Amino acid sequence: MQLKSALILLSSLASAHGFRLIDNWSGPSFFDQFSFFTGGDPTHGYVDYVDRGTAQAQGLIGTSGQTVFLRPDSTNVAVGRGRKSVRLTSNKSYNQGSLIIADIGHMPVGCGTWPAFWTVGPNWPSSGEIDILEGVNNQNKNQVTLHTNAGCTMAGVGRDQWAIADALNCDVNAPNQFANQGCSNVDQNTNSYGQGFNNIGGGVYATLWDASGIKVFFWWHDIVPQDVRNGNPNPAAWGKPTAVFPFGSNCPANHFKNQQIVINLTFCGTFPHPSYQFL
Repeated sequence: MQLKSALILLSSLASAHGFRLIDNWSGPSFFDQFSFFTGGDPTHGYVDYVDRGTAQAQGLIGTSGQTVFLRPDSTNVAVGRGRKSVRLTSNKSYNQGSLIIADIGHMPVGCGTWPAFWTVGPNWPSSGEIDILEGVNNQNKNQVTLHTNAGCTMAGVGRDQWAIADALNCDVNAPNQFANQGCSNVDQNTNSYGQGFNNIGGGVYATLWDASGIKVFFWWHDIVPQDVRNGNPNPAAWGKPTAVFPFGSNCPANHFKNQQIVINLTFCGTFPHPSYQFL
């Protein structure tokens, strides 16, 4: 996966003042903001997550100017736990009132791949999970999903969004849904994920988490709002989001807290939808 210029994190102020910049991660210092997970893959993928030193020595991470890249080993036959790859978890955590903007230039594609850009809180799933960019195999549409414990659902909630709901109950143990499916939504834009995404040079994902709920926006580079380009984001002017998850009696806001940012690439594994299962 290639982050073109920056991963920008902002915090909201009073409404009249918009947002203030909290973190701007890019270039050589990017990897200082993350820890490298080296345990067994929680999603049971055929992957060997390596530490920073190994990743650097084997060319799995690097920078060029302000651009950052992460990639798996593509030269050796995978043995043992699987193909060497990386899984990054941010050292800092974030809470309601945050806006995360990621400029992503390229992503892994092809049979067996499962890349993801997401956030997760401690003691999963009690602090929630927000899947911002995720998919498998040769999928060409991004899947945006929330995962929680019981008590968060989008059923019966009016949502004005571009994506089509694939499941409504965010509870990872919800009845009549696949295990850990969550309240998933499939973007209908075939340039939002995979080869189509790469063909247009990638794009920008923005995730707004405020008192009203969680919204995810996607733009290819030609249509990124000018306020984002200028460093003064104004989500009220962005129009319809790709996906929106309102808070309320259907899903109290306390389902989400202390979110850390995760970027990873695994292979195969237990993706929570049989339509995309690996053979």
